[in-house]
Amino acid sequence: MSAEPEFRVWLEAKFMGAPVSNPIEHAKKTVKVAGVWTGSQLTPFEKKDWAKLGLPWTAFESKTRAAASEDFQKFQISFKRDNRKVIEFAELNSNEGLVCSGVLAGELGEKFEDTLGEGLLLAVPSRFRAFLFPKLGSDVSKYSDLVWSAYRETAYPVSVELFEWNKGNIRAIGVFDP
Repeated sequence: MSAEPEFRVWLEAKFMGAPVSNPIEHAKKTVKVAGVWTGSQLTPFEKKDWAKLGLPWTAFESKTRAAASEDFQKFQISFKRDNRKVIEFAELNSNEGLVCSGVLAGELGEKFEDTLGEGLLLAVPSRFRAFLFPKLGSDVSKYSDLVWSAYRETAYPVSVELFEWNKGNIRAIGVFDP
């Protein structure tokens, strides 16, 4: 017997054309999508299923915060250091493809505050992989090849936009050059 589907909000490429999505501030290529995690994949709601819920977006997104936190707890996290052993960025991975949901967890900032600082920049090239950079003193443009490579190598691309992360909220602040 399969598990009951769980509500989720996740980041997805706008070109995927999800029937139920919400814009991200300043984003041109990425949206937040509403749907369910079936235990093996993320499935966007059809418009009729969304209408049956009868919830405004903000209420639905609030209902999914706990699931985002659970997804975040499953990440494999590694740090990239420079030759002086200073952390340059964190790489977040999930074999289940839930990175695109877990990066919306409210506690993400607290987890990385000691290593990356208070302000975070976020790149989510696929459902399976994301990169977190410190907001201060970071030249993220030098990671364009890394982000584009991760974007191109997956069947589930999300975005090459750069986001500013703040307490579970994101806004686009740029795009990585190819």
